[in-house]
Amino acid sequence: MDYQLAKGVKLHIIPSSQFRLTNILINFSAMQTTNNATARHLLANVLETSCQKYPTQTLLARRLDALFGAVVSANVARVGQIHTLRMRAQVVNDRQAQTALLMPLINLLRELVFRPLMNEKGFDAATVAVQKKSLAGSLAAINDDKQFVAYQRLAQLFYDQTSPMYYPSYGTSSDLDSLNGGSLVSTYRSLRDEDQVDIFVLGEVNTKKVRQAFAKWPFRDRQPLAAIADYHQSFHHRLRQQLDSDDIEQAKLDLAYHLPVYYRDPGYYPGLVMNGLLGGTPYSKLFLNVREKESLAYYADSQLRAFSGHVVIETGISANNYQRVRSLIEQQIRQLQAGQFTSEQLEEVKQSLITSYRVGLDNPLNIIEHRLVNELSGHPELFNVPEAVGLVTKQEVVAVAKQLKLQAVYYLGGDVDE
Repeated sequence: MDYQLAKGVKLHIIPSSQFRLTNILINFSAMQTTNNATARHLLANVLETSCQKYPTQTLLARRLDALFGAVVSANVARVGQIHTLRMRAQVVNDRQAQTALLMPLINLLRELVFRPLMNEKGFDAATVAVQKKSLAGSLAAINDDKQFVAYQRLAQLFYDQTSPMYYPSYGTSSDLDSLNGGSLVSTYRSLRDEDQVDIFVLGEVNTKKVRQAFAKWPFRDRQPLAAIADYHQSFHHRLRQQLDSDDIEQAKLDLAYHLPVYYRDPGYYPGLVMNGLLGGTPYSKLFLNVREKESLAYYADSQLRAFSGHVVIETGISANNYQRVRSLIEQQIRQLQAGQFTSEQLEEVKQSLITSYRVGLDNPLNIIEHRLVNELSGHPELFNVPEAVGLVTKQEVVAVAKQLKLQAVYYLGGDVDE
């Protein structure tokens, strides 16, 4: 059930008696730019910790405890080229609790969104300083995760430097330095008054009361997003490669293949199955041949990046196996393009994808995420995913695989013989 609270602001209520908890997501969406991600991330951290009514984390925590241990959090993420700030909340449903918890929680969320801890100079300086230090630590810690570092550097090789996709959705340390309570005000006002807003409520709820409660929120009209989530980048015929030296026990070899297949377009479900055969399931070529049969990788998998038109392959290897692993990966691609997989393998992969999808429907966060992605991608209608996957043919998989073109290669580890 969808309701428009204001222009560019929608309420999506998903009635369900399946879960003990009621889940709420307040999603603010704007196009990512080259410099807005860090400020939005810091703002998310500030908004989740205090407001005028509850000016400290301790007071806010006490209020949440009084609501039977309700949880509120905020983070940032990206759906294609759309940057999202997400405020989430969970609370025991009123029937289970035998008392009213949902309406007080909605009122608390209103306080956090519309009455943050600000004064005439901006956001509370002490609160911002604490959250800025915390975010700086989180950004620094990313460099300790070498698999994640390799993934991000591959992305920077794949995307053009002029593209906002070149910059991570969680921000950068260099952008954080200049932020303060005063500078966050414009970010907050833009979020509050200009972002597209999608509010999701999933659970055993009274639809009329939920709608009435959110109708009281003082949202202004704003323009909905002018563009959908898909980001299109042309294939560059010059291969982009970077080999970085690092004294780590497990080297990282990541590859990005250009693939002009996007979420819910005609090639999307064949693309999902092709990726499942390549490295996205336990029945995949990368898992069975590179990792298990040849024992050349600690891990080897692939992901279809359906909002930016590419496939990413990630492997953890020994440095002295660089050439062998790279050659073997390229061999798996050629085999897919030549249709060298059996009908049994195709069915195993399809059933694995269908099972994963159905298991995901037992998680309320997955249900809301699926609805949000559909909303941001311009596909809000219901769709039978298991049927779409089940109907994929071998010919369709081969046709998608033939569109794979190697665009970027990133290596992190000890010296290799090129």
